[in-house]
Amino acid sequence: MSLYRKTFPVGALGCNCTLIADTESKEALVVDPGDDFDYIWSLIREESLDVKAIVHTHAHIDHIGATAELAEATKAKTYLHPDDTFLHQILAEQAQMIGLPTPKSGPIDGALSDDSSFKFGEYELGVLHTPGHTPGSVCFCLENHDLCFSGDTLFSGSIGRTDLWGGDFALIEKSIKERLYTMNGAVEVIPGHGPNTHIDVERRSNPFVHL
Repeated sequence: MSLYRKTFPVGALGCNCTLIADTESKEALVVDPGDDFDYIWSLIREESLDVKAIVHTHAHIDHIGATAELAEATKAKTYLHPDDTFLHQILAEQAQMIGLPTPKSGPIDGALSDDSSFKFGEYELGVLHTPGHTPGSVCFCLENHDLCFSGDTLFSGSIGRTDLWGGDFALIEKSIKERLYTMNGAVEVIPGHGPNTHIDVERRSNPFVHL
């Protein structure tokens, strides 16, 4: 059993998109396809991946912009926490705010829920609801592999902004303290933007949320 994982920045805002797959079965998940559909699709074809689901840490445009095209190409189901449905419905407004073209929009097929999970081959990706950056923000944790995709909840030395639609500092602080800082310190964190970090590093030194 072997895990394929490739994380790379996409779009003008450099969202970290990730492909993860079981190398034997080729079953895969896509996390946060924010833009650059052609590049993401080229990687999927290059590795002959069978995408089972497209999952989102939240519904800001830079994390969901290529979703409709990717779903059409892969025939994979798309998933989002229902508390972020309103953000998915205002992609045009989001695009206008930051001066980007409005991406193609397609339906969200399924709802993410706290403590649910996705299987791909012999692996399983769990869902943690971590509101604050947005009401429906979630993190994804790869079971038994000390790996967490934190979206825009937790960054290396920072946290997600809370001054946009539905943002709430008290909630993001609670999410980080109670859902993320309680993890094994060795857990590697792949944030929505910027470099990777580890839970123990952020517990000790993150200037925005202290234990």
